[in-house]
Amino acid sequence: MMLAKSTLLSRPSVRPAASRPRAVVVRSSGQPTVDLTSKVQEAVKEAEDACAQGTAQDCAVAWDTVEELSAAVSHKKAANKADLTLSDPLEAFCQDAPDADECRVYED
Repeated sequence: MMLAKSTLLSRPSVRPAASRPRAVVVRSSGQPTVDLTSKVQEAVKEAEDACAQGTAQDCAVAWDTVEELSAAVSHKKAANKADLTLSDPLEAFCQDAPDADECRVYED
């Protein structure tokens, strides 16, 4: 007859809040944050002016710029949706504090 040895699950060590490392957000000072939506609006106005006063080639180039800026806005929104840390606050928390009880993962 074989006796099953009882196992106890050990809790991960949790450091006090004061000793946990803090997350720091760093932005490069070389390039300021650009508001792409306002850039698109400015480009539309410039394209309308180019079509009213310039040649057909100037008009086409201006609308190409509008299209490229609109695509950049769309790609930025898609990237933000795809990034779980931006859409799910628990994921962001667990990246900073993986030892927290809320972040424990149990396997069957």
